[in-house]
Amino acid sequence: MSEEFDAFDRAWKLPGKRLELELIRSAAEALTRAYEGLAVRVDWEDDDTVTCFFRMEEDGAAYEIELSVYDLDSDGRVLSLEADAADNSARFEDACQLAEDLAEALGGWSLDL
Repeated sequence: MSEEFDAFDRAWKLPGKRLELELIRSAAEALTRAYEGLAVRVDWEDDDTVTCFFRMEEDGAAYEIELSVYDLDSDGRVLSLEADAADNSARFEDACQLAEDLAEALGGWSLDL
C-alpha cells in the first residue's frame, strides 16, 4: 500500500487543438500494460472532458484513480489530477505516478498551480 500524502491538485498542459478520445484511450491503455493489476475505462464525461478511470487492487481492496483531460478552448488541453476525485487523495502517490506517465505519453508538461 502506498503512503498517504497531503494531496493537492496537479495539472499538465497537453499539445493539440482538440480532445481526441482514441489518442487518450490508447495512452491510458498502454499504462495498464506497464503496471500489473491496473485496468482503465476512458469515456467522455462532458462535451469538453475525457476522463480516465484507473482501477487497481491491493491487499484485496479496490481503488479508483480518476484523471481528466479538459478542453479549455483557446487555452488548449489540460490533464488534471484532482485530489478530491475518486480515491486520488487516499492513493495520491499512485495517482501522481499515473498522471505523470499519462502526461508524458501524451506529450504534456507540468503546470505550476
